[in-house]
Amino acid sequence: MSVMVRLDKCQAIYGGNITSVQSAGDLENGSFVNLGGLISGQTDVYETATPSSTNFDVEEVLLVYTPEVNYEPGKTLKDFTNLADQPSRAYHLSVGDVITITDDGLTGTTVVSEYVIPATGSFNLVAASSLGTTTRMGGKVIEKGYFGYSGSGYSKTACTTFRVVKA
Repeated sequence: MSVMVRLDKCQAIYGGNITSVQSAGDLENGSFVNLGGLISGQTDVYETATPSSTNFDVEEVLLVYTPEVNYEPGKTLKDFTNLADQPSRAYHLSVGDVITITDDGLTGTTVVSEYVIPATGSFNLVAASSLGTTTRMGGKVIEKGYFGYSGSGYSKTACTTFRVVKA
């Protein structure tokens, strides 16, 4: 797993609008999911569902991001993953939130002043030239850059910063 995320400005960090989710398979930080039903026997942990074109306009899309904690020596941010059948954090996004994600967590090539939107059958956002009318969530790309730095256990990784314009 290799996707890295930075929550530059998110209302959920301060307002606590975070939901616990659990996936049947490993899930990278930076995954975008819909909520499924409650996990059997739980009162506040939901299954994840892959976004699809049939629910883009009605279902909320949440960002999976759990603080990266690795207890093994030599592990870096790139080695972190949300393990299958274990609760993870999912952030309810708000218009104005600013998020940076490494490009390996996105589909296509992002361009400043264009958009990222949910992709059918994928946990990744996809680059788009327009926001479109069939999605409930979308972000406008505001910067291209690099995540990380040399000498930290991983080299520079291309990333995209976007501002949520539709949530």
